[in-house]
Amino acid sequence: MIYILMAAVILLVASCVLLYYSSIGYGLIPMISAITGVLGLGACAIIAILFVTYGFGWLAAEHKAKIINREYKANYTQAEVFYASDVIDTVRELDRKRYEVNGDLMKPKE
Repeated sequence: MIYILMAAVILLVASCVLLYYSSIGYGLIPMISAITGVLGLGACAIIAILFVTYGFGWLAAEHKAKIINREYKANYTQAEVFYASDVIDTVRELDRKRYEVNGDLMKPKE
């Protein structure tokens, strides 16, 4: 996430520099730098929106990992919960079904 943020900042600075140099004169080079600068700013806006959207999920994954580890005595990391939360849920659901099928094995003998 930090690398994405650094790349977005570098792209933003490069786009601003291109837009500054496009205002110096007229011709093909300033026009190309203006178009490239505007496209760069658009890409920065898209990256910023995605960064905020996925950044919230990344921060929430840390709290989810703490709760899962506390409740189930597991050892999941933030990255595992963020990228593989559907796999974790599937494994837990399969474990529940296995306990339901083999429920008679868990009961004390009478």
